[in-house]
Amino acid sequence: MTQGGQPLHQPEGRLIAIRGAVIDAVFPQGRLPQVQDLLLINPGTASQLHAEVQAHRDAHTVRCIALEPTTGLRRGDPVRSQGGPLNVPVGENVLGRLLNVFGATGDRLAPLPDDTPHWPIHRPPPPLSTRAASTELFMTGIKAIDLLTPLTHGGKAAMFGGAGVGKTVLVMELIHAMAAGYQGISVFAGVGERSREGHEMLLEMGQSGVLDQTVLVYGQMNEPPGARWRVPMTALTVAEYFRDERRQNVLLLMDNIFRFVQAGAEISGLLGRLPSRVGYQPTLASEVAALEERIASVGDAAVTAIQAVYVPADDFTDPAVTTIAAHVDSMVVLS
Repeated sequence: MTQGGQPLHQPEGRLIAIRGAVIDAVFPQGRLPQVQDLLLINPGTASQLHAEVQAHRDAHTVRCIALEPTTGLRRGDPVRSQGGPLNVPVGENVLGRLLNVFGATGDRLAPLPDDTPHWPIHRPPPPLSTRAASTELFMTGIKAIDLLTPLTHGGKAAMFGGAGVGKTVLVMELIHAMAAGYQGISVFAGVGERSREGHEMLLEMGQSGVLDQTVLVYGQMNEPPGARWRVPMTALTVAEYFRDERRQNVLLLMDNIFRFVQAGAEISGLLGRLPSRVGYQPTLASEVAALEERIASVGDAAVTAIQAVYVPADDFTDPAVTTIAAHVDSMVVLS
């Protein structure tokens, strides 16, 4: 049986349980997908859905987290493994575009060309021997920051603060500084953002003329926790392509990295793991490290990362805040 001249893949497995965003699928012996592999449920149909393998239950069964709403799924639905992690589009074709966690465009412009390269979102961090240390300052043009809390070019900085203290305004200024002073690419990850904030940022960037050197990647508040949990990985993969293949400087902005931790806590609860301190997931340190360790400058291509971090109840001893702070070079506290 073929479709459009291409042979259809036979379904490798089927659904046996659906509990909200948690899905169990059974596969024939010897064909069990790996942890972090992408699964397609109802592949090739209008109701196709993406899920990521999180655990092996036994020799035949995997437990997955859905990256999209699971409404309408039924037991017995066909499941196909993609044989690896989620692959997202990278490169020149995504500049000036608005993408979601899968790399699909959300800006109502023309679809991405067929020759757009794709990279997997789960990749190892660069080895320590290839990393570049920098003592050069990243000049933002904002006097208070450049004088009192200077940022390093090729370093990691975090902006801590509550709601409405100006994180998004600062992010816009930093994108201007990157475009004007460093001839680099900006990649913006909106993690758990309000759709209003994303719409405003898209309009502002178009009006200020920096959109053509920027990639916007969004996983919004109304999306399932799986999408919010993986959207920083999609943005980081886009940034790594420009660093490794184009040898360009990249400004990586994440707003808000606390919501990445929150999404991980939701998934941990859904998977039935026992909560750790203050109710956070027991895997908090390893999840943050898996993201932060990939943010690195290699050779002459610098990745400057600036992350907005929401501080719950202004408590700087919160486990999420202290875990993120351990990975950054510079801290800017907004009030």
